[in-house]
Amino acid sequence: MQSEVRKTISFEEVWAWVKFIFHFGLNQWKLLFLAGFMGGMLGIGIAMLNKPKYKASLSFLLNENEGGMNLNLSSIAGLAGAYGMGGGGQVNEDKLLFIANSRNIIGQTLLRKVTANGKEDLLINHFIEEFKLIPSFASDTALKDFKGFTHTNLEHFSYAENKVLDKIYLQFQKGGMYSIDAKKKAGIVAQGAGIITLSFVSNNEALSKVYIDCLYAVLSNYYIQKATVKQLRSYELICQRADSLKQVLFEREGEGANYLDQNKGLIKMTKRLSIERAKRDVEMLGLMYAEVLKNQEVARFTLENQTPVFQVIDAPTFPLEKIKLSKIKSGLIAVISFVFICFIFLLFKKIGMEGFSPITKKV
Repeated sequence: MQSEVRKTISFEEVWAWVKFIFHFGLNQWKLLFLAGFMGGMLGIGIAMLNKPKYKASLSFLLNENEGGMNLNLSSIAGLAGAYGMGGGGQVNEDKLLFIANSRNIIGQTLLRKVTANGKEDLLINHFIEEFKLIPSFASDTALKDFKGFTHTNLEHFSYAENKVLDKIYLQFQKGGMYSIDAKKKAGIVAQGAGIITLSFVSNNEALSKVYIDCLYAVLSNYYIQKATVKQLRSYELICQRADSLKQVLFEREGEGANYLDQNKGLIKMTKRLSIERAKRDVEMLGLMYAEVLKNQEVARFTLENQTPVFQVIDAPTFPLEKIKLSKIKSGLIAVISFVFICFIFLLFKKIGMEGFSPITKKV
């Protein structure tokens, strides 16, 4: 009969291995100490040579109308042909976070012309110079002649410019350089507090601050513009209608005055009829114009009421928060890593090459 294969490990075997590993480590303390010393020196050296990074953070409060306007604007719709002038909603932080992380917003931010390190250029060109990206493009045939960005509009980008922007955008997102966070209200159900924090980390202190400042300007302008596009369109239509009525009203008033001047008080019945019609038209147009002006004020108030309000809480100021690798932390991590690797290497060498086992002693 074949012997049954043992599937369990006894406590004595486990204890034998523990004692073996412990005594083996004590016997190899000189090599382990040397490995730890070398690792510690290497970790401290890396921390000393590592360039500090600078973090720029900007927090702001976003206020949006929560209830909308409960005004009867049917007359506005009838006069101007404008519909859908409903109010806004609560702060949609998910929407804001998505917009802030989009390629469009980051691209528009990088196309701002700024002055950094004593030189005025597009922000994206400053980053290309800071990251030393030009030499890395030599291996790409599509970018071998690329020297920098010349277009200031995303829609006019060349193939090479789009490709470089994608590389920088990916580096921002995947490299942990750029982050955005939304504060939540305390409670059973998580709700947005409307407080957003933008953060950017780079090796250049000036670029970190400039980028966050430009990002906030682009994000706030874009969000306000898109959030009020319907209300703005309605207000513009009503303004056009008011201008048109005003022009017609003035023309009819002028015609009525001309009828009176031409007849010098001797008014025939046909002319009297024209004058009466002119008066009636003026009265009607006056009433319509007054109503449109009233609706114009309502539309203007609605537009202002529905416009999101961005309020900066904390803006980045020099000196920025410096993030530098700790010498102690780096040294400890390197010591532990080197000692562990050295111990595992010696242990496997003992067991594998020499065929040693704490249970069988020697095979």
